Amino acid sequence: MAVRHSSSGNGSSGSSRNRNKPDAHTRNDDRFQYDMKAPELDAGFANVFQADPNQLSVAETLATGFRLSSGRTVHGPLLLVNNTPFVLKIAPPTADASGRVANPLGVLPADALALLGVVAPRPELLVVGGGAHISRLAPAARAYLTQIGVNVELASTRHAASTFNALAQEGRNAALLAIPAGVSA
Repeated sequence: MAVRHSSSGNGSSGSSRNRNKPDAHTRNDDRFQYDMKAPELDAGFANVFQADPNQLSVAETLATGFRLSSGRTVHGPLLLVNNTPFVLKIAPPTADASGRVANPLGVLPADALALLGVVAPRPELLVVGGGAHISRLAPAARAYLTQIGVNVELASTRHAASTFNALAQEGRNAALLAIPAGVSA
């Protein structure tokens, strides 16, 4: 119920044209209406960021793999897309002729990411964990991701897992590609 306020002390609102028009601060504004009987309001609070209990996330990064929120441990490189984990069969870090160790992501063939081109829905972002440090993706793999419209964010594996978990909790369509945190190549 709207309460009318009078500008004069005698209760009259002045001219007859203003008599039926409520003041700006007393208008009944539909933008502020909501259903008090909605089930999510029964407890007094509603969690608008409530995570899907079935959403798969990285519970722990290990030196040789990952422990997922499902309790399963994955050893080796991980691709987590559309709530499904995949173990990537890519070459481990190896030393070149000069003795320098190359990160596996730097030599990753584009066809190793072909799954991202056929899944539906396609992720909008691929968070890439490069091991103990940030690592670049191979140019061919990066070009393929650009071609299929998937954005890329590079980070260390620990930071990539945290970023992926936060995005998944927000309901964003992101995927995670990460090599174990113990890789320091």
